[in-house]
Amino acid sequence: MIDRSDVSCPLQTRARWPLAAITAGSIFTSHAYSVSATTLDEAQSHGVIIAVANEPPWMKLDPDGSPAGLGPERDKAILEEVGVTKFAGQMMEYGAMIPAIQSKRATLSSSGALFIQPERCQAVIFSNPVSCGGEAFILPGSLVGKVHSYKEVAEQSLKVGVCGGCTQQKLSIAAGVKAENIVIFPDGTSGMKLLADKRIDLLAHDTATAVDLQKRLSNSSVTQVVHVADTKLSCAAAAFSKDSVELRNAYNEGLRKIIASGKHLEIM
Repeated sequence: MIDRSDVSCPLQTRARWPLAAITAGSIFTSHAYSVSATTLDEAQSHGVIIAVANEPPWMKLDPDGSPAGLGPERDKAILEEVGVTKFAGQMMEYGAMIPAIQSKRATLSSSGALFIQPERCQAVIFSNPVSCGGEAFILPGSLVGKVHSYKEVAEQSLKVGVCGGCTQQKLSIAAGVKAENIVIFPDGTSGMKLLADKRIDLLAHDTATAVDLQKRLSNSSVTQVVHVADTKLSCAAAAFSKDSVELRNAYNEGLRKIIASGKHLEIM
């Protein structure tokens, strides 16, 4: 069962509109300015730097270095509603996003990149939730029906692939999976290669990403996506530095506007 509680940070306002739940070492690209905007005025004048992961079609950088994919396109539409019109992108692993935001190398993480988690709320501030989803495993045919939870991964001493700094890494550790059985991959494509080469036994990701990876890089005769039992619903949001409250609040207002106008669904 998916637990739908605890999807927002303490003292942060929860979204007051229906959420559109979609089935849906750091490498930095160059950008025009080295310190990201903190206030709304700065963002309107100089633009913002969006941290993205290498997870097409959810997040990517176009050949010219501009952020693209569902998350960044949504971020652009949201911020354009409050007068922000210039956007640059930095590609990095998930675990590097919060340090980049804290050090002002990025203004925000893209809206679908980071799930809201209590420990992350100690380091950054989040927008209202933008999308929610569950947890999934990508399993080879030999394990289908035999693995339903992280606890079973631990009990069977299976090697699980996770993205560094992601919720799935935390869930694996909490369930007792040994450190040597947790294999970090930099992006989903690399994780699927590990699975195909049998260097890991299964791959863990959020449901939307797992479905897309399996569809693009495997087939149902080789692997299957299964829901992970007894996990909470996770909700993703844009993350900002703690001194960017005004900009975060403006982002929330832009999000409200694109949901009300129907543009949010159009982008999806």
